Amino acid sequence: MAQFVQEHAALRWSVVVAFLIAGAIVLGRLAAPVRLVAEAEPSGAVDHGWRQGDSTPVGPITAGYHESDAAHLIMCLVMLAMLVFPTGASPSAVRGVLTAMIVVFAALLVSRISAWHSAPDTTPVELLVPLGYHTVTAAAMLYAMSGHAMSGHTGGPGTIPALGLAAVFAADALLVALAVGRPVDDTPGYLGILLRSGGCVAALTGPRRRSALVPHVVMDLGTAYMLIAAVSS
Repeated sequence: MAQFVQEHAALRWSVVVAFLIAGAIVLGRLAAPVRLVAEAEPSGAVDHGWRQGDSTPVGPITAGYHESDAAHLIMCLVMLAMLVFPTGASPSAVRGVLTAMIVVFAALLVSRISAWHSAPDTTPVELLVPLGYHTVTAAAMLYAMSGHAMSGHTGGPGTIPALGLAAVFAADALLVALAVGRPVDDTPGYLGILLRSGGCVAALTGPRRRSALVPHVVMDLGTAYMLIAAVSS
């Protein structure tokens, strides 16, 4: 991976810039989060849809929003460390961080799934998607790092599985990018859930909504880049 990264300097620094932009967007959202409010339906049930309001952020939706942004920020920092210091970053340390992230994200996901099963009306499925996505992304990065050690490259991911995973992440980036202009309520399946989740902040519109999608797309493409770099030799 280090050899591929260093040999393609223009691509390397383009990816670095992309992660810096994504990190800045996430930091801006964490510093000034969208204020969301759960509104009551006539029946008395709580509507957990995305809405901008003047009240303090409330409920599990806000927690999911912060979890997703925090996960994006941590992943951006890990990716930047690997790109800026391709030979200086300790493979053991990077694998340790990625392993810890997988454990934390998976534990949170299990907790969310348990809450969703016990109270589906008050725990929206949108809270599950960002955690599931980041668990898979961290696992893919750990797989890409599996052959790296301080003494050199030993073994590592298989070429076909790594390229297959890279294609999946690239396809996800394309789907999300194409969904930017679509109405959230008319977007079915995975994309609809993704656009309603904290990772994309569907309450936003126009340029702000497009910028909110940037971290997800950058993470997809950055993970694909790392997987390709891991099997390039």
